[in-house]
Amino acid sequence: MVYSTDTSRVGNPMSTEQQRHRYALSLTVRYADTDAQGHVFFANYLTYADEGLTGYLAAVGCSYSALGEQALDLIYAASRCSHRASARFGDVLQIHTAITTLGNTSVTTSVQVCRGDELLAEIELVSVMVDRSTLSPRTIPDTLREAIARFESA
Repeated sequence: MVYSTDTSRVGNPMSTEQQRHRYALSLTVRYADTDAQGHVFFANYLTYADEGLTGYLAAVGCSYSALGEQALDLIYAASRCSHRASARFGDVLQIHTAITTLGNTSVTTSVQVCRGDELLAEIELVSVMVDRSTLSPRTIPDTLREAIARFESA
């Protein structure tokens, strides 16, 4: 990752693709989310992405609770975050979330953390559907696939 010391740099405007994410969660940066420099601590962007995916699943009708009723769970296998600009205490952020790829057992999620139209971070999460008790991989249920397709095509 390349860091810039140019404090005049601002985040990038959202691209057309990013604006197409149908789900967005709004949240306000808490003081506890920030570091000694007053910026949101870098790892907290992954927490925001987790909150985005949790909200997305509930919005499509397949919440974590619903998965749990089927003895299923999603666990994170990989994450990548590109930071574009900083958020600070009190900023209102939008967590734009979309599931971009459904494999046999894996789910790839794209998340953009924005302040208004300003893109602050781009995150990719790869999750694996597992049996809740054994943590062994399980096929993504058709109910989830269908719910996502309905939501994204509405």
